[in-house]
Amino acid sequence: SIDFPLLVYFVLWYVGNYFYNLTNKRALKAAGGAAGFPMTISSLQLGIGCLYGLFLWVAPDARKAPKVTMDDIIKMVPLAFCYAGAHSASVFSFSAGSVSFGQIVKAAEPAFAAVLSQFVYGKKVSKAKWLCLPIIIGGVVLASVNELDFAVSALVSACIANLFAAIRGNENKKLMETEGLKDRIGSVGNQFALTSILGFLFSIPFVILKEGSRWGEFVDILKTSSAVKMNLVASALWYYGYNELSTMTLKKTSPVTQSVANTAKRVIVIVGVALVLGESLDPMKLVGCGIGIGGVFLYSIIDNLVKGKED
Repeated sequence: SIDFPLLVYFVLWYVGNYFYNLTNKRALKAAGGAAGFPMTISSLQLGIGCLYGLFLWVAPDARKAPKVTMDDIIKMVPLAFCYAGAHSASVFSFSAGSVSFGQIVKAAEPAFAAVLSQFVYGKKVSKAKWLCLPIIIGGVVLASVNELDFAVSALVSACIANLFAAIRGNENKKLMETEGLKDRIGSVGNQFALTSILGFLFSIPFVILKEGSRWGEFVDILKTSSAVKMNLVASALWYYGYNELSTMTLKKTSPVTQSVANTAKRVIVIVGVALVLGESLDPMKLVGCGIGIGGVFLYSIIDNLVKGKED
């Protein structure tokens, strides 16, 4: 039998991710690219998403508000900080280079996760997974060789985003082990809303520090440029929606299905956005992309494959 609700989740997750990347890049370009306001745009995207989350709490019959304590909020701080850091660094990477290149580098997140898990969180990573990392890194290097929109800042920012995302994954696991927290939060949607609100608050000081002196300039652009205004709001809603949907989708699927889904999503976004925005799809870039993403998929399922052979 076909699980139609799950199928709808997958479709909306893919569509949301695709349109987020599209509208996000358009907003960044219209606001001046890397020299514009990537930090402000990333922060406002979180802020607009927070408004949507808050609306669901106050709207009749929409979603019950969480009943978390101050101690719960304090425990969520590392997760929320890393969530905001990963998002801001990703947005800056996309402003400095092409979306397709940023996504290829971001596909190397398992390499960062493996190092952190092994050496910081004390969780052993199998030898089979370690052997997959050179494939992933090699794919990223190949994709970078002939990248027309290559920028060191884009590469470094995407790597920083990977670092934050890897820490966030580990912190999320730790957080969910807190006794009674799941019941107090109430739902996946509530957890994401709380993380978004805290992440938005964390991002404000960095906006002030980096782009606060040019805030008047951004307000003028916002008033005069419908491209910035429309794409900013659209990207914020797409971002919030697809992240919540992806969490709901992955909770209903097996680890192998999650790996296939994430791999397919990455390919669709890289190729689809590159075609629409006219970004380079050099053969070497595509080969590197295929090797890197294939390595990520292998990393995700290698332990099951090795275990199956041993059995």
